[in-house]
Amino acid sequence: MAAEQPTAIVLLSGGLDSSTALALAAEQGFALYALSFRYGQRHARELEASARLARHFGCREHKIVDIDLRAFGGSALTSDEIAVPHGRSDAEIGTGIPVTYVPARNLIFLSFATAYAEVTGANDIFLGINSLDYSVSGDARIWVRSPHWTRLMPIEACWQLPEGDYETMAVDPLSLQLVWRRVTGRFRHESSWKRCFHITLERGQRITITEDHSLYTIDETTAALTPVCGKQIRAGMPIITPFNLSACADAWSQDLAVLDLRNMPAQREGRTMSSSIVRDGAYFVNRLRRSRIPVEFPVTDDFLYVVGLWLAEGGKSITSQNVTLRFSIGGTLGAVDTLSTFFDSFGVKLCKSPANVFDFDVCSSLFDAIFHYLGLFGTAKKGDKRFPLFFWDLSQRQRRIVVAGLWDGDGSHVLNGEAVIAQKSHRIVEELYHCLTLDGIFPVVKKGKHAQKKLVLGRAKDFAAFADLYPLRHTTKLASLEAAGALQGKDKVTGLWKCEGIWDAVSAAALPVGSKTVVYNSGGKYDDSVRAQRSAFMTVPALQALAMSMLAFLRVVDIEETSASHMYDLSVEGAENFIANGILAHNSGYPDCRPEFLESFAETANLATKAGTQDQRQLRFHAPLVRMTKADIVREGTRLGVPWEQTWSCYEGGEQACGECDSCLLRLKGFAEAGLTDPLPYAHR
Repeated sequence: MAAEQPTAIVLLSGGLDSSTALALAAEQGFALYALSFRYGQRHARELEASARLARHFGCREHKIVDIDLRAFGGSALTSDEIAVPHGRSDAEIGTGIPVTYVPARNLIFLSFATAYAEVTGANDIFLGINSLDYSVSGDARIWVRSPHWTRLMPIEACWQLPEGDYETMAVDPLSLQLVWRRVTGRFRHESSWKRCFHITLERGQRITITEDHSLYTIDETTAALTPVCGKQIRAGMPIITPFNLSACADAWSQDLAVLDLRNMPAQREGRTMSSSIVRDGAYFVNRLRRSRIPVEFPVTDDFLYVVGLWLAEGGKSITSQNVTLRFSIGGTLGAVDTLSTFFDSFGVKLCKSPANVFDFDVCSSLFDAIFHYLGLFGTAKKGDKRFPLFFWDLSQRQRRIVVAGLWDGDGSHVLNGEAVIAQKSHRIVEELYHCLTLDGIFPVVKKGKHAQKKLVLGRAKDFAAFADLYPLRHTTKLASLEAAGALQGKDKVTGLWKCEGIWDAVSAAALPVGSKTVVYNSGGKYDDSVRAQRSAFMTVPALQALAMSMLAFLRVVDIEETSASHMYDLSVEGAENFIANGILAHNSGYPDCRPEFLESFAETANLATKAGTQDQRQLRFHAPLVRMTKADIVREGTRLGVPWEQTWSCYEGGEQACGECDSCLLRLKGFAEAGLTDPLPYAHR
């Protein structure tokens, strides 16, 4: 007996996206019931197109429901008082929520589709919502938190994580405060055909984005944070960069007690571990049993400081066959005593190297194996050293100890207003930047001599915070930081960007007599500096959220056009932004075309219907195009035989498509990028 054909409701507008969704549902073997709406839209021509398409794909039924959304207006599509935008550039189309957004339209349409599904017995509802792909390169580092760990990782590695509950750092769009928010989607896009841009900011932050991915800037006329896509970004433009992530640092409040060495392999990347190492119950021992190291290795403060010294003044190739660890620490105050005490506790001796008065050797097959297992290898000459695998599993307190050892070994005193650490191992410097921002320290990262990358502290408050939080054992370096931190001075690096919108907000504020003059003077309205101080604006209600935010405004100093085979993106609940390489990245488009909206609606629908409760029928909502580009949709629709000449996408209601509204322009761009010709006639092509 043949199985009963499943039934699907398809929301059908008659445009490029919904017709492709209808074709996909037909290909999957569903009996089709199409649902369209006459909601007061100025482009009612789409209803004629939807009727043609319903007939073409053999829909069993096609209902057109009347709803009067003109009663509310609020959109260029349902109000004669709001003009449909014409002739906008791709960059303008990709910025913010457009005036063609119809308030709650998809929410309303899906509610009707849910009712239709209950009556017809359909379990599946298809809709052609589409969010443009806004993407960053796979090496962009983002913050990721799971129920079991919190780490900094490349976004590509986040995309590869198994299914699970993950959060990332974002900025709350209302309060402008840093928060952890749930990741509702992880995406990878093929981007070889896209223009990409490598953006560099004045304090060294760098990010690679596609032409239509948005970062944030400040609107000059309103002083509001506003997205700006890759093609719009220009040298000198301020880009929003969080400078103090300490509000989210409690994710690392618990110290890591032990490192589990049970799975320490006998072989790592072609390097054989010494046969003298054996397991003896809860310990590893060497052949003479003079050294004993617990399998659950204790993460003591001395061990973490030694790791920092190793990153600064140690190092060896992963392919090295000897078992000697060498530290060049003879000139680092207190380092020799710390190393000697630490290794002595495990029955291992620290010896001065005869080759150099600054070198000290640890000859131990046990510690050699452990250092390699933990990822503590690489050399300064090759620049391939990095923080160990467990660094981001440590508490922030513990990471400070590692950094203290690194700075004692390789960082400078304060000289000419700067304290510097320089490494050929660029990844150490880049990740050190992110570690410091968790403590509200805002360094500069820039190129150094001899292929080095430098991290530079230059603000008085950063000197003070570093000296207070990071337990340096090098007493003279600590003293120089404390002295520099005691100096008073204005910090213009994290001030507010001076623009007309700021002064308009001050002018419009209801403040006591004379207060506005104080704000103007202390805020720097009449000086030549670009930035202004935050404290001046705390009394202005419209500016308080901005003044209390931990967001800096950094100029773009370099834009380089590039390319990438694949790019990556996140969808973030309740924020639609996330921090990538220290920069605030944004996702734009219609708010009711996002995957998390559909996910939330599906949950509500199954809780609020007879089908989902009494009948125990799980309603499923499908948005197969949600992460396709327009070009991808054109290719897919062509494969499925969509009669493009019978569709209608234009926001206007003329005899021909206008060719100038956002919908026409995106459609034409999609056909062009797919290498096909749009058969629809246009008044202006």
